[in-house]
Amino acid sequence: MARGSVPKKRIAKDGTVTWTAVIDVPPDPVTGKRRQRRLSAPTKKDLEDLVRKELHSIGTGSYIEPARVTVREYLADWVASIEASVRPTTFLRYRDICERQLAGALGGIKLATLTALHLRKAYAAWLKAGLAPATVELYHMILHRALDQAVKWQLIPRNPCDAADAPRPERYEAKTWTAEQARAFLAGTATDPLAALWRLALLTGARKGELLALRWADADLDRGTLAIRRTLTRGPDGFTTGEPKSAAGTRSLALPPSCVAALRRHKAQQAERRLKLGELWQGADLIFDRGDGGLLHPNVAYAAFRRHSDRLGLPPIRFHDLRHTAATLMLAEGIHPKIVQERLGHSSIDMTLDRYSHVSLDMQREAADRLDKALGG
Repeated sequence: MARGSVPKKRIAKDGTVTWTAVIDVPPDPVTGKRRQRRLSAPTKKDLEDLVRKELHSIGTGSYIEPARVTVREYLADWVASIEASVRPTTFLRYRDICERQLAGALGGIKLATLTALHLRKAYAAWLKAGLAPATVELYHMILHRALDQAVKWQLIPRNPCDAADAPRPERYEAKTWTAEQARAFLAGTATDPLAALWRLALLTGARKGELLALRWADADLDRGTLAIRRTLTRGPDGFTTGEPKSAAGTRSLALPPSCVAALRRHKAQQAERRLKLGELWQGADLIFDRGDGGLLHPNVAYAAFRRHSDRLGLPPIRFHDLRHTAATLMLAEGIHPKIVQERLGHSSIDMTLDRYSHVSLDMQREAADRLDKALGG
């Protein structure tokens, strides 16, 4: 090892072990004075590997001068750099997480000295504070992306996230209603002002944001079709409409007669409200509005959904689980998974089959029994 770089083992009060060493780095380019850098790692072997890589980069002239900015300062710059390249909702979410969580736990550390050990401690602290593993995994993903850019900008030689494993979240098992429960909900909300919304959710499997962004120009009631062209996005001033996340999200859906009839009734009721409000009507052409033509907030729609399901004594599920219910019932009715994929707007059939594997297994069992019967079993 380089001069003065004798490995030292340190044990913190909480029992955490850290190995440190000091190596010589290129002299100050202005004064020519000798400079050194302290390195740390959780094991002696990791430290030796790290020292070896640093000495190699110094010897080959590829050494990157450690950045003097803090993690907080860097994250602020990074978030600003991605604003124009991501969806507004993504930008706001990343900014909030960087400012409140990542900078809160790691912001005071110099970017150049940030290690996998720092990250592991932060992950453990978040989990201990009650955050879900999926949430901590999201923080890890955002930090990994941010530090990958720091490597590209040559602010740090490597990404410490590569050596810090995020907790693996438990797979969410969607809750769904049976066909009988779905029928009970539709019957119990038949006279509700949002009856068409509930029916579309259960018979098309469209996402809540897609349904609330629908305009009358998207619906061809004579042909019985509905075009999904946009979804709700959260901007600096609240919710607005934007393009779906993927190309598969833009799609045309065939509507069953009950949905067409529900939309016709809804349109007539909306026309009456619009006539009463006159100039006060917000002319956005939205199918589902808040009462004056303006955008219906998703939280308001969800609250109405929960009130109805509670009133009818149905098992509590999320609004998004109406989509899972639609997919499950379609597959259970023997509808080909490719059709289900297209109606849901999944990017691949693999996503559909993986997400609803429990249903496809039942379909396999039925197919096996039918084949067994055909062969005289």
